[in-house]
Amino acid sequence: MNILRCKIVILAPLLLLSACSSNYEKLEEKAGIEIKDKLTKSCQANNYSYCEIYGKCYINIFNQLNESAQYTLKLLSNIMPESEQNTFNMQKNPMDIIYSKLKDSEEKSDKNSIFNYSVMLYPHNQCSSIINAKSYDITRHQYHIDKMLYENKSKIIMKNLDR
Repeated sequence: MNILRCKIVILAPLLLLSACSSNYEKLEEKAGIEIKDKLTKSCQANNYSYCEIYGKCYINIFNQLNESAQYTLKLLSNIMPESEQNTFNMQKNPMDIIYSKLKDSEEKSDKNSIFNYSVMLYPHNQCSSIINAKSYDITRHQYHIDKMLYENKSKIIMKNLDR
């Protein structure tokens, strides 16, 4: 009888954790799609060609950084005041705004914001040639981005070795 109780005590949290993980992954996937859609619409509003390919490229590189898509989506939505949200996809290039925020953060020495904004610009810089858009100077922060990429690639390799 005691053995049965132990199995239930161990099994219940495992089931709960697996359900939470699944929901989190779905939310992350949904947020990633929304980021891609926002960037694609903004790209199209600025009359660039190959916006779908750019959006896919951006999200693929973004996923390599393994950043939280939900958090980044929130940042992306908050880069403009609420009154300008409707024009977000229509007139202003979000990358210009993000770069401006990065520069402001550098002046304030806000390390978290500097990191977040540079991580948002990195995929754009990698994909900007697809749409013939300008790239942004984030070389001062490249070390941290490279470190993040290396750590995430190492995690993937270790996962594959465990199989």
